[in-house]
Amino acid sequence: MGGEEVQVAVPESVLKKQKRNEEWALAKKEEKLALKKKNAENRKLIYNRAKQYAKEYDDEVVYRII
Repeated sequence: MGGEEVQVAVPESVLKKQKRNEEWALAKKEEKLALKKKNAENRKLIYNRAKQYAKEYDDEVVYRII
């Protein structure tokens, strides 16, 4: 009993389920990273459009005043 290790037989279905869950977790993580990158690009685009709109509006107001 001192240094002996007892190996428990793990059913094959449990091993398959663990492997499948690891694959799903990896896929979910990659999908989350891709979505995060896409959202960052969309935020930049939205910001630049709003900035351009504000500039055009300011230019039009100045043009009307003159």
